Amino acid sequence: MMPALRAEWTKLRTVPDAAVAVPLIALLTTGVSVAAATASSPDVVRSSLLGVQVGQAAVAVWAVHMLAGEYGNGLIRATFTALPRRLEVLLAKAVLLLAGVLAACVPAIVVSVLFARGHADGYPGVGSGVVLRAAGGSVLYLCLITLLALGVAAAVRSAVAASGLVLGLLYLSPAVQNMFRDPDWQRWIYRLSPSTAGSTIQSTVDLAGLPIGPWAGLGVAAAWAFGLLGIGALVLRARDV
Repeated sequence: MMPALRAEWTKLRTVPDAAVAVPLIALLTTGVSVAAATASSPDVVRSSLLGVQVGQAAVAVWAVHMLAGEYGNGLIRATFTALPRRLEVLLAKAVLLLAGVLAACVPAIVVSVLFARGHADGYPGVGSGVVLRAAGGSVLYLCLITLLALGVAAAVRSAVAASGLVLGLLYLSPAVQNMFRDPDWQRWIYRLSPSTAGSTIQSTVDLAGLPIGPWAGLGVAAAWAFGLLGIGALVLRARDV
């Protein structure tokens, strides 16, 4: 495992992806959250974390490119020649991606919460349970999106196709949900989508009226993430390259 981590760390330091992705994730997450923090909203905590819904796009594209990008430029052959244990390569990529996402999103979410606490009327105390759950859950949610995108990249191999699939999965579900007039169907789509269900972890008001609870919703996102990562691992191991 250590050789794979060293190899991936070397690539991460020498390829400019991380130098762009990490500040971009932080900037998008913080910028949108700060802009939304002072807007009138029945759930001020969730509004203060709105940037997560935008930052997840940068997280997803970076995770996809971390693996699928190597298929595009042919580097993957050299990677698997030097490191034939493919699952170790996948795990090493996941570890470094998660470290980068944490480095970007933890400060961004802390800044978003602190800004909202000082500018949004009726904002709960930073140490209150609902704020800690929403903020910590947002960090976990972005980590899950990282793993989900990496799994799709391992299965699809094309950076363009994998990015399209992941972004579609994250952002099209609300549109699909609105296509159905039956409230029961809308609730089921909400519960099954990784983005709508997962982002419920940010909700702090009217929890009884939500289609799914905060932790159960995050569990749905986790099921998608680990399920797709598992499929990607199987496909990666079965292919010649």
